[in-house]
Parts: sequence; structure tokens; C-alpha cells
Amino acid sequence: MKTHLFLRSCRNCWLLPLLLTSCMTTHVMTEPDSDTPDNVSYADTTLTAYFWGLKQPVDLVPPCDPRFNHLNGVTVRSTFGHYLLLTLTLGIVHKQRVQWACAPYVPIPEPIGQLNNR
Repeated sequence: MKTHLFLRSCRNCWLLPLLLTSCMTTHVMTEPDSDTPDNVSYADTTLTAYFWGLKQPVDLVPPCDPRFNHLNGVTVRSTFGHYLLLTLTLGIVHKQRVQWACAPYVPIPEPIGQLNNR
């Protein structure tokens, strides 16, 4: 009798993990660029999402030069410690380390002179 009651109460237990899962994203707001010079250094910060992604971190706006406003690269990493914290808090706290590099401003060269069309 007790076994039957247990099976009946756990019949829909498979739905619980599906309802508690959520994705956590980090948005980097700028325009894309792909050329990375060697002298560009990466800046980094750690962002935290709470309550299975219901409270997202504030969008990260890199302080790139407004004349160019391009990123060279973005890397999002989670360490073993971040995963351990995520596991111990049952997904309530999720940390990510975000690294980015702003592209240096390179002015567009203008023509020195113009040809006269006759």
C-alpha cells in the first residue's frame, strides 16, 4: 500500500527538473569586429545571475572609444569554483567571468588630393 502511494506521488516528478531549469546569458552591447592587434589587453569582470536566471546581471557595456566602438574579442568562462557554487546553491547563484578587448581607434585615411575630371 505504501509503495503504491509513493509511486503515485512521484509520477510527475520528472516535470520538476524541467520547470526549474533556465538559461543565464551575458549580453555584451557593441558592434562586432574581428581584427585583434597584439597590443590590445583584455579587461574582465565577474557577473552573477540569481534564482535560476530569473534575475539577470546588468548588461555589460564596455567602455570602448565612441569614435570606433568595436570589440575584438569576448570570452565567457566559468571556473570549477563557479560550478561548485552553482551546485551547492542548487542553481540559485551562477557566476561567469567575462573578458573583452576594445579595438583601438584607427582613423580612416582620406585621399591627399583629388583628380580633376575635364
